[in-house]
Amino acid sequence: MAEDEALFNSLLNRGSSWGEIRWGLDDLNRLSPADFELVIGALITAEGYEVEYAGPTVEGGIDLVARKSGLIRTKTTVISVTPPGGTVTSATINQVEHARTINGAGHAILARPAPFETDVRALATDIGTVELLAGGIYSNV
Repeated sequence: MAEDEALFNSLLNRGSSWGEIRWGLDDLNRLSPADFELVIGALITAEGYEVEYAGPTVEGGIDLVARKSGLIRTKTTVISVTPPGGTVTSATINQVEHARTINGAGHAILARPAPFETDVRALATDIGTVELLAGGIYSNV
């Protein structure tokens, strides 16, 4: 088994009867951008969503599209993944919000391995439709 695959499996805690996800920021930062995206997709899938890895047809830098069917309607969430080492600014939040609207989604998630700065968290709270996922901590802002 390759080292990256072993790390990915350990992040998802595959084989554990507890079903917990355990990781540290060092683990996340060692992942390639593609593997980090897979981890985010697995987390969203674990929340009961069907996840599609977006291709070039999805606008606005969206990496994943998640759908959860309900009794009356389907909830659609677009997800933008900032890879390890990537930066997030207030402009990033505005871009994700714009991508949410042009793709017709009700919500957006911005995911990254590191914590978000205070101004970014404040803007996401003000917008109200952009949720933040940082370092394994899901925050409904």
